[in-house]
Amino acid sequence: MDERKVKERWNDLLGWYEENDIERALVAFSGGKDSTLVLDSAVEAVEDVKAFIINDVMYPEWEIEEAISRAEDIGAEYEIIETSKLSNKDLRKNPEDRCYHCKEELFGSIDEEGTVLEGTNATEAEGHRPGLKAVKKYGRAPLLETDMKEKEIREILKWRGKEVWDRPSFACLASRFPTGTELTEDRLKRVERLEDKIFDLGVHQLRVRDFGEAARIEVWPEDMDKILKEREKVLGWFEDEGYEKVFLDLEGYRTGSISQ
Repeated sequence: MDERKVKERWNDLLGWYEENDIERALVAFSGGKDSTLVLDSAVEAVEDVKAFIINDVMYPEWEIEEAISRAEDIGAEYEIIETSKLSNKDLRKNPEDRCYHCKEELFGSIDEEGTVLEGTNATEAEGHRPGLKAVKKYGRAPLLETDMKEKEIREILKWRGKEVWDRPSFACLASRFPTGTELTEDRLKRVERLEDKIFDLGVHQLRVRDFGEAARIEVWPEDMDKILKEREKVLGWFEDEGYEKVFLDLEGYRTGSISQ
């Protein structure tokens, strides 16, 4: 996408705020590429903007730290909200529509006056997205409503000088478990500890899929050698966490594979 088109799409996004009379923007901010573009554009277009960063066991600590750093880089006021999503019995059961209940909890935790904005984009909306129902019910999604695709988002962020432009997509830790698996703090933290260690090997994208006594590692194909070179060390990590079997998925990382 050439620079002219990038600027055009950026202006489309800024125009959305005026067209929708957004006077106070309350941004649900994870620090990922989508919410970063929403927060960045809101700060440009609206005088009164505040980012809300959720601190919950569902999210790894490094992601919360990155969100704080990026909000400060953009120059936005932010607030950290402590939540306990596992206290929600619907979320804890990890049903097929878990994302709906998660988004519902998210919007419910922001209790200030204003328009709550969320980062769902047009590419994401093409798949099975139960969370989108909650977005449409409780808030607004500027990227979706301006038909902003993932490639465009990355191009705009790069043009804006935001280092997150090439960051791989991540999801909450609940996405590591098959539908119907009860979510507990111990299980979520176990996966988080293992992913932290594997990321330290230099992999770029990663999921540790939990199947009870077995775990499946998903990385990009080009990073598989990094796992295999440290095979004994990696096996030790998983054994220490109580797994009896560990598999490296030769298909590599892909979204939605937990159901396979």
